[in-house]
Amino acid sequence: ASSPSALLSAALPARYSDPPNSAFRQSKAADLQGVKDATSADTTPSISFEDDPSQSDRYAAPPSSPPLSTTSISTYHTSCEVLVSPGRAEIKNGLDIIEETGSGLRELIAHHCSSPEPQRSGTKRPAPGFIFDLDGVFKNAGRYYSFGARVLRKLQRERIPYIFMTNGGGGRTEQQYADLINKKLAAFDSEDDKKTVSESESFVTEKQMVLSYSPFLTHLKHLRHAPVLIVGCKRAVNVVESYGFTKTTHIEEYARRHPTLNPFKKGSGGCEKDDRVYRGKEHWSEGFKAVLVFTDPSDLFEAIQITTDVLLSSRPGKVEYDPQHRIPIVFSNGDLLWKTQHPFPRFGQGAFKLSLQACYKARMEALGLSKAEIDTRLGDFVQFGKPVHAQYIYARQALLDRASDLGCHISRFYMVGDNTRSDIAGAVSMNTFSSKHRLRPWSAFLVKTGVWREGEDRMGADAVFEDVTKVVASVLQDYKQNLRN
Repeated sequence: ASSPSALLSAALPARYSDPPNSAFRQSKAADLQGVKDATSADTTPSISFEDDPSQSDRYAAPPSSPPLSTTSISTYHTSCEVLVSPGRAEIKNGLDIIEETGSGLRELIAHHCSSPEPQRSGTKRPAPGFIFDLDGVFKNAGRYYSFGARVLRKLQRERIPYIFMTNGGGGRTEQQYADLINKKLAAFDSEDDKKTVSESESFVTEKQMVLSYSPFLTHLKHLRHAPVLIVGCKRAVNVVESYGFTKTTHIEEYARRHPTLNPFKKGSGGCEKDDRVYRGKEHWSEGFKAVLVFTDPSDLFEAIQITTDVLLSSRPGKVEYDPQHRIPIVFSNGDLLWKTQHPFPRFGQGAFKLSLQACYKARMEALGLSKAEIDTRLGDFVQFGKPVHAQYIYARQALLDRASDLGCHISRFYMVGDNTRSDIAGAVSMNTFSSKHRLRPWSAFLVKTGVWREGEDRMGADAVFEDVTKVVASVLQDYKQNLRN
């Protein structure tokens, strides 16, 4: 008889049972139409693995990866007839996997990211690869630094691959954000620089953009046709639709549908909505399978109140707390602070997460839940964005795809950012991971144009530079010196 772990492995969709192939971001349109991942095809390499052909078996699955369990997965898969959970075996036919808890979702994401595709260099030329943060490196809120255009044109002339990875996004699609960057940087593009690149070459394309919520496209496929609550700015609805989600409800729409959830009228200066008695009939039929935080909420109080209600019960107007109801809440980034036009850093999405955790915990204590129950429910918080490993795995693949387009392979990955807790911490962790699994190394460089200040902890950064122009000049100088040698 097959073991529970073997049955679970058979039940995992292709995106979890195999490493993503180099085309996983090349056609979002095909992805949204349900085209099978290329991982289902034969991916036997015709050329050597990244560092040592004799170590190719190391890329199958790290020995230290924890075995998957079915404890927090209550669900379903098209190709699996029997799914074994502790103490039970269930027949599940014709349904897609839906991870009903945050711990189950995190487990599957970790499995997916445990064995990234090795780079296949062959005879391609080596080149450094850059992953740039945006805020604090190329811009200060809506104001772009004048040197940004010059830096990118230099990399384009040298055919050096680069991408942007930001913990923002502002509710824009990757294409919309790329268009915005191109428009802003065009104002600083010199005539001399324009002559050195193709007339049609923009500074950045959709494929070179990794926004905080970009990995939702890959990791949350199973929720595309499930009812989910969307938290963030209204513009995020466009992103949600472009990713193929079909049963979404924005938090503002949900608040209008259920006016008694939030006792305070938005824009009323904190006054209670006691001017009239609500006599309408509310229907609590949404049955959300997850809460997805795409951007910072526009109304923090309302977001904390409603999200707490939805996490505690599928019908907050009928049942205050349902012990059988557990769903994940997925955050697109965890930045406590970020750089704006204000002289000092401002609170970001991480502040919302911390506030929600504190209020959710206090609410559960008031309901009399045990410490074990509270800890379990707080475990349903799932984090994306820098410095989370899954975000860097996603960005790594995007950069490898760009390198492939330029006919080169990455000799070293360079993360350039201004935030030690996100940019630097994530890159340092990726370097450790890469060393362990014989992948190309990472370097982490800090710049002084953002939130980091002289005298603060560098958190393992390899070097500190005045700005991104100095970073690129230094790396390219070393790169050319190595080629000559």
